[in-house]
Amino acid sequence: MDYVQLSLQDKTRASALLVEGWSVICVAAELKVTRRTIYKLKTAADNFHLGAVPTRKPGFGVPRKISLHTGKVLAREVKGYLSITAVSLKEKRLNLLQNVSVRTIQHCLQDLQLSARHAGNILHLMETMKKRRLDFCRKYKEWTLAD
Repeated sequence: MDYVQLSLQDKTRASALLVEGWSVICVAAELKVTRRTIYKLKTAADNFHLGAVPTRKPGFGVPRKISLHTGKVLAREVKGYLSITAVSLKEKRLNLLQNVSVRTIQHCLQDLQLSARHAGNILHLMETMKKRRLDFCRKYKEWTLAD
């Protein structure tokens, strides 16, 4: 178990045991966590007044370019028109996706278990192909299962 996964109750208990004079090793064994976790908790608690429990640090990293609302709009577009591409999505919704790359749009759709893709090629039947098929059907129309 890591320091950030400790519940507030476990942090309070660990702090109380440390104040009582328990060693870091005994506290770690009691809470079934690593010694490193208790050391981190102890150093974080040193910056607070007696009895205070340090809270979890806020999340970090680069903020997402595509908001939850924008992701829902993209999902609706893709579900409405299955063969739409990420490039055409960006062109269609330029006001929402102005500073977003095409690859980011693709990643967003993959997170939603959707995908932007090119439509498959549909082979259209030419007149000669249609005529041959009809001739074949008419030729064997009267056959039985035994034939």
